[in-house]
Amino acid sequence: VKTLVFGEGINQTVFERWLQPFKFYKDEPIALVQESGGPCAVLAPIQASIIRKCLQDKIQNFRELSKDTANSLLLGAICEILSRCRQPGNNSITLATVSQEVASVWQDSLQCNSSKRMRCDDTVDVETLHTCLNLETFPSPTKLAQFLDENEVFGTKYDIVCLLYSVILTKGASAINEERQDMEESLINPEFGHGSQSLVNLLITGQANQNVFDGVRDLCGMNLTGICQQSDIGFLSYLECLRYLEVGENLKSPKYPIWLLGSETHITLLWSQDARLANQRSPRDLAIMAFNEIDKDQAGFIPSTSLQNLLSKLELFSEDEYIKIMLEKVDPDKLGIVLLPLFLDEFFPCSGQLAPDTFTLHHYNGLRKSNSSGKFAKGNAVILEGVHGKADGNQMLQTLQTKWPSIAIDWEDATPSLN
Repeated sequence: VKTLVFGEGINQTVFERWLQPFKFYKDEPIALVQESGGPCAVLAPIQASIIRKCLQDKIQNFRELSKDTANSLLLGAICEILSRCRQPGNNSITLATVSQEVASVWQDSLQCNSSKRMRCDDTVDVETLHTCLNLETFPSPTKLAQFLDENEVFGTKYDIVCLLYSVILTKGASAINEERQDMEESLINPEFGHGSQSLVNLLITGQANQNVFDGVRDLCGMNLTGICQQSDIGFLSYLECLRYLEVGENLKSPKYPIWLLGSETHITLLWSQDARLANQRSPRDLAIMAFNEIDKDQAGFIPSTSLQNLLSKLELFSEDEYIKIMLEKVDPDKLGIVLLPLFLDEFFPCSGQLAPDTFTLHHYNGLRKSNSSGKFAKGNAVILEGVHGKADGNQMLQTLQTKWPSIAIDWEDATPSLN
């Protein structure tokens, strides 16, 4: 487990950046504080789960929430993440904690020996943390929630690391390694302290896949697994603008209008209270996804011989004689291919409910040095007709345009930072 989290050895400064308690900003009762770079890979998914619960409960003004309500939302988000990471068929959840008393004693010991630190090497003895961990297993999320409600579990600087260990112990280290398809990469980069994409995926989808595209892709005979179903919480990435990766619709179009935004070094959060941005998928949407599963190169067409298989996947009529008739309509020039637009026009001519042309977006960057007040940013977005918004040098807008290509947005204050 230690190697899975930290690799073979972690720099002392990097390890200390991951040691901080869960706490909120004063002016935003549900805005989690991030003191140093690194733990955004854990804090941003927790923040997303808190926002999701607020949207689900139709809470409009977050600043009116009490401290007790904020703490209840935090504990609910932790339960949700741990429940999501359970293995299929196994309801049990393992919670790793460091008690307030042990944390206090350890802190006193570190302070007494602080004068010796200058003579120590650059590595932290993570084994010491392991000796302080208390492990408890709960048979169901309900029992875990009851325990968290009745006991003051969090509140030490080991909160984030303890939650990370809880996720791994609940999911199982072997299961995580199998899903990552890479035994060498640790969940936390031991040199720079950044959380890996597999860690982010694990926390928002329950699966530790390294990729963010949809489904499974064949790379020279090796199957690479991406995101195989629609996520509750989405993900957009500035790296897609740089063509380093491709984010699939399972993350771009989540069940709730909430997205983690990934830059080259940091993760922030975007959301909207407009539920129309996250409608359940229409039959047309599902048809496009099924088409793209066959069109693995994203060429915009499939072989005409695949039409029967596609219709069968969509549970549409697919008898041989019917296929011959439909091929005359979707492949009128007898080129041996079926173009996506022709397929959709023939089988799914109605596009269904359209997304709104104007809506409000909120953004949160929890890193104190980037957002010292901890306030949520608010912007008014518009989808331009037939043109793309100008995004040169604007990382935020470039990232949003991977989801909404023609979006333009006017932030009420300065454009918030992705870093």
